[in-house]
Amino acid sequence: MRVQLLAALAFIVVVSAGRAADQPAAGDKDKIQGTWVLVSGERDGKPIPAEVAKNVKLVFAGNKLTTVNKGRKSEATFKLDPDKNPREIDVDMDGSVGKGIYQLDDDNLKIAHGEVGDPRPKEFPEKEGSGLTVLVLKREKP
Repeated sequence: MRVQLLAALAFIVVVSAGRAADQPAAGDKDKIQGTWVLVSGERDGKPIPAEVAKNVKLVFAGNKLTTVNKGRKSEATFKLDPDKNPREIDVDMDGSVGKGIYQLDDDNLKIAHGEVGDPRPKEFPEKEGSGLTVLVLKREKP
């Protein structure tokens, strides 16, 4: 009886492990879903004023990106490429595509981008004169 119980437990462990392996690990598209609050940012190396930043949220839902600023909303679609280095994000606003890069680490998200039509940044800028916007976001807790 004891041997049968041990065999049954071993079977359950093996089957459970197999099922867990069948499920893919959550990719960046899954991890980015939710509401993100702008903590800080800069445009061309100059800080975005705190009174502006505190009103900005980005909401990722499926492949939709909604930007909320003082109750005003703008909608776009987004596409991530986590296999590039740095990771890439494209935001399509009614056919106008903005190209950026991002870093996603648990509840922290950093995005750098230029204007629509600008080339994709190759790295996060560290000085004034880059012409880029950098957003530092934190996941909003429900």
